[in-house]
Amino acid sequence: MKFLVCISQVPDTETKIRISPGGESLDHTETTWIINPWDQLSLTRAVALKKEFPSIVESVTVISVGNGNTEHTLRKALSLGADKALRIDAEPLDSWFVARQISEIINKDYFDIVFTGIESSDFNGYAVGGMLAELTGYTCLPDVSSIDIAEGRVMVQREVEGGREKLEAVVPFIAVIQKGIASAPSISSMKGIMEARKKDIEVVPAIDAEYFTEYIHYELPALKKECELITETNLYELVTKLHAEAGIA
Repeated sequence: MKFLVCISQVPDTETKIRISPGGESLDHTETTWIINPWDQLSLTRAVALKKEFPSIVESVTVISVGNGNTEHTLRKALSLGADKALRIDAEPLDSWFVARQISEIINKDYFDIVFTGIESSDFNGYAVGGMLAELTGYTCLPDVSSIDIAEGRVMVQREVEGGREKLEAVVPFIAVIQKGIASAPSISSMKGIMEARKKDIEVVPAIDAEYFTEYIHYELPALKKECELITETNLYELVTKLHAEAGIA
């Protein structure tokens, strides 16, 4: 079996969001980039399955749509155990554009199982997995929280309304991964980091594909009012202020 894990690069949750003067774009000059958490969980499980079933899982490939600054993130994925990395040389403009680019690779080079995170932590689109299924003809299994191999069969568990659904999945399929697929994201070992330096990242030119999203203007949320502290001995002041905010005379 050949696994393909879709990786998106997102800002670290501790990164302070900055907007360029005029609000036309985001300022990423001080942004710290990481692998999207759901994608890292997907990769963690794919690598674990390869280690557990080396005679069944042939390879784990990671793929991302991005420019040159994405290579650091892909190198991190290689250090976590991926065998190969592909970078489609384009700015990830929206979900449809990303899905079109990745589907081109899948349609040319067969993969048994494609992993996508349920969403990215920056734009929260929750769309690429389903779009890939439509563009490739692969079955789409959403909300996958467990995947295993038993007696050569791929067993999948999905979160559904009111419970869990267990089923045998027939390859090829796209698994849209959510929390639960791995207990925790794997961490790069020193050996993994050293081996990743020797692995190549294949850069693939982007295809001509349309996109349907245009970002016109960015602005930060309005500042919240400062917190006003009222002591427990001054309840009359609290009631008065609450009445005033509610418009009660």
